Amino acid sequence: MNENAKTKLVLEYTGMDDFSCPVYKDQFGKLWKDIDLGKEPEPNLYSLSFNHIDGEPSHPIQQEYTFHPAPYQRSSYEFEYRMLSKLQSDCEYYLGYGNRSPSILCNHSVQNHIARMKELWNGFPTDQKPEWLTWEQLLQYEKVMTETGIPVKNCSD
Repeated sequence: MNENAKTKLVLEYTGMDDFSCPVYKDQFGKLWKDIDLGKEPEPNLYSLSFNHIDGEPSHPIQQEYTFHPAPYQRSSYEFEYRMLSKLQSDCEYYLGYGNRSPSILCNHSVQNHIARMKELWNGFPTDQKPEWLTWEQLLQYEKVMTETGIPVKNCSD
């Protein structure tokens, strides 16, 4: 019998495949895919064809396993994070190649756009605020986008 088959697998999250399935690697280098997309508390793991991150799920895991660290879990705020990121990208475009055209902003208004960003940002619990957009950066977008005659610059710098 294969020694690896007796060993408890230790799985470490390695990233997402092209279909947003979390992928784990065990201590022997074998990849396992969570076909439930990280939405369930206990991942539904399958081996991968050709042991490739984008391989098709092949066989369900049969061995005992544990995670180090804990398994990947999708945030219940995933949509809000994505929306805030999109709105931030719109700000950068507005200030750059968009030539300050309000047509790309929420309701074609800087005030409405920034208000929506603040609403999303304030909707996150204190311990889950986005690290990639601080409140100060958001206020900087507001300042630069509402004042006229300010040279265009990247607010995320």
